[in-house]
Amino acid sequence: MKAVATKLVLMLCLFLTTSSLVAQDQRLRMGSRLPRDAFLSDFQLMSDILKQAHPGMYLHTSKEQFADDFAETVEKLRTAGNRPSLRQFFLLATEALDPIRCGHTYLLPPPSVQDRLQYGGKLFPIPIKVFGNKFYVDQRKTDLPFGTEIISINDRSPAELLSILGPLVSQDGFVESFRETYIEDNFSELYAIRFGFTESFDLQVRRSDQPSVETISIPAKRASNLYDQAEPRASREGRELAFRIDFPNDSTAFIAIDTFDSGNGSPPFRLYKSTLKKFFSVVDRHEDSFDNMIIDLRYNDGGYTRNEMLLYSYLTNNPFAEVDNAEILTSELPYKEHLDREYVTKGLAKYYQRTLSKDFEESYNGTLQISEDGNPIIPPNRKAFDGKIYVLIGGRTYSAGSSFCSRLKAAHPNVEFIGEETGGASGAFTAGTLLMYTLPNSRCKLAVPIIRYQTVKQTKSADRGVMPDYPVKQTLEDFRAGKDTVLQAALELVKDD
Repeated sequence: MKAVATKLVLMLCLFLTTSSLVAQDQRLRMGSRLPRDAFLSDFQLMSDILKQAHPGMYLHTSKEQFADDFAETVEKLRTAGNRPSLRQFFLLATEALDPIRCGHTYLLPPPSVQDRLQYGGKLFPIPIKVFGNKFYVDQRKTDLPFGTEIISINDRSPAELLSILGPLVSQDGFVESFRETYIEDNFSELYAIRFGFTESFDLQVRRSDQPSVETISIPAKRASNLYDQAEPRASREGRELAFRIDFPNDSTAFIAIDTFDSGNGSPPFRLYKSTLKKFFSVVDRHEDSFDNMIIDLRYNDGGYTRNEMLLYSYLTNNPFAEVDNAEILTSELPYKEHLDREYVTKGLAKYYQRTLSKDFEESYNGTLQISEDGNPIIPPNRKAFDGKIYVLIGGRTYSAGSSFCSRLKAAHPNVEFIGEETGGASGAFTAGTLLMYTLPNSRCKLAVPIIRYQTVKQTKSADRGVMPDYPVKQTLEDFRAGKDTVLQAALELVKDD
């Protein structure tokens, strides 16, 4: 009886503590301090969710190594004082996720912090471009001229900042190209998460037309103003549309596809579908003229597999399946009580479970593998292109974008890849249905993908991305001159062939 009474008291204390913390959600900041046991409880929950839901936890790191790493993080939390800061917890938890080496598995700050990152917080105001551990201004309408080198920010060099911010970015395998491009695109937010919001920044800079180094101070900009009034990056000029078509010479057709997503800020599926139909209809009508096709996927960070499959159907003469194999740990969503209902409503959770139960079946070794019905054979399009294909790739080529490249490289005899290693892993990765959980005390959001895909039969390690046949990187000189180094290299290859 005494044991039961003690347990009830502990449960009541936990309920009151958790309720109080939830009520404080809107006041949470990265510097907020909470009881150490609250963070330890969240970390244990994060570990339990991953073990029950994530089918790729041990794709790159052994189970034993994970146990050691997580135990080390627990010890760091235990020795972080009685009331560690939210920033301390966030950095330690993010570091613990890194060995999974899955770009779809990540931690987000609580909503109150995310709101400040999007609206009220003061952020670093200048878009950057990274060249060899150096930062350069990537905008034409700023206080500093386009192409100016930023030697330091608040006494930290670019190399130091890349090293500090890198662990905040989850990545597939050991692909570093994605991490670098993600920091480029999200530097202001990552800096604020790691170091906090500030009113100004002290910079050392070297303008492109001057050899001397000067020290200046620039004011931070409110996030809402930064996003509402921002000019496009200089490196993105001409990329305002997600889908772009061109015919650079009489024998070459060009198409850029910057996303396989639909909706949520991306063009609707009907626009994507009609763009492909029009483009390949033109190519088909002039099949005697177009011997070459350039497909630019350097900014394609993924999206829906149906969009990936639709493009592939125009590039093959053979029927194909979406994946070679796919696997899940369970068709029941674990820890449903902690699902973030803003992302995964009760109706959506039920839909996920019905779909997973229908598409996956138990295999001979006890795992849940995708069924034939869940992985149907897709016919090629009758207007499929059978000429030479050049695919432009880079660190932003990710998820479904990288999966598409893996498929094309494995199955197409007449394709060349130009640029840099893709940001997504080649062949095997964990993605698909993405669950978002709320850790109850810190209010941080944990993203967990629950389908492990094998795009093609794997003959090599999945630790790296799709490698280019012709490695080409944008040069600083071409960046400053507004030239596309990679596209020009592709056009030269077309000319030589």
